[in-house]
Amino acid sequence: VTPSSYLKFSSSTAHIRELEEKNLVVIHNVLSVKTLKHARENIEKLSDAMDVTNHLNECDVRQDQILSIRESDHSEQGVHGDALIHCVKLLRGIPFLLNKFHYITSHSYLVPKQCQLARYKPDGSSVYVRHLDRCNLSMNEMGVVEFLRASDYRGRVVTAILYLNKSDWDSGGELRVFDHHEKGEERDEKGIEIIPTGGKLILFDSSKVEHQVLASYGDDPRYALTCWVNGILT
Repeated sequence: VTPSSYLKFSSSTAHIRELEEKNLVVIHNVLSVKTLKHARENIEKLSDAMDVTNHLNECDVRQDQILSIRESDHSEQGVHGDALIHCVKLLRGIPFLLNKFHYITSHSYLVPKQCQLARYKPDGSSVYVRHLDRCNLSMNEMGVVEFLRASDYRGRVVTAILYLNKSDWDSGGELRVFDHHEKGEERDEKGIEIIPTGGKLILFDSSKVEHQVLASYGDDPRYALTCWVNGILT
């Protein structure tokens, strides 16, 4: 990994301090207009491949269609497009950013090999219910087999989501995020809603931020490219 080539947006220590304080930070316009346009064109060419992935999801939890995107797939087959791979590289550079600005909430990061591209249909039928990206349950609570199966989920410390929609997106599909609460505390039921505008990057603490995806309406599908950074909580 060459971190300097992966970070093509203006990041600062203020972003990381906000992530530490609020468990969430929103960074706007991390892609140029040209890159966003080309990334969307790259995605459109993957439409057929995404059509066959819907059955992988639990229909009562999420109705999006997903596709794993690896840089190696592109280098070997040239199938994903340069702009989309640029976006993958950007997300895979997040662990470097966390180290560079001394993020204190976790450490010992692993650079993910792949990102997940998710497509939500614009007919109001696709949502993702409220959930947490990291599994915080113990072996006693889960049982040995399920605990081992969830090894990847138990390692997640930071979630990075890059939206690849139009820059003037106004078709719903908001990401609703909820304040963290400890056991015994009142649960946040209202949350705040983030519009999935193209080029917007969201970073949040995978172990604390519950979130959900609301339905989209309009002419265009909602696209999100997600990377889960694994590490060790401090």
